[in-house]
Amino acid sequence: METPIVEMETENQRIMLEAGYLYLSMQRFKEAQAVFEGVSVLAPNSEVPLVGLGNVFFVQHKFEEAIRIYEKALKLVPDSAFALAYLGESLFFSGKSDKSRAMLNKASTLDPQGKSGDFARALLELVDKGFAPEPNNSK
Repeated sequence: METPIVEMETENQRIMLEAGYLYLSMQRFKEAQAVFEGVSVLAPNSEVPLVGLGNVFFVQHKFEEAIRIYEKALKLVPDSAFALAYLGESLFFSGKSDKSRAMLNKASTLDPQGKSGDFARALLELVDKGFAPEPNNSK
């Protein structure tokens, strides 16, 4: 069995998070948002459901809202490479490349062998190769 990206307190919470991501992949944003908000109530000390909630806004190009939620996740767990990587991504897509690079570098340092660090390094590599997002179409 593959190691999950993040660990949750209970198997039921993990299953609910997977349901949230399934809704997100189907572009059923209201349902995904409701699931992630619900899990955040069940796991109030975990940044994981908040990152999922931020992802709901990110995929809709609502970058400022996503940033706000990722920052809230980091207030719970300041050294979360998971939250830092997604915050860095949102900052990058909202045109804040210097702040983005700082968050991605921190995520990479905190998680040198893990999936969040790999994600951060992949984004940094794209930036270094000149990738630039399309102009901000945030709603």
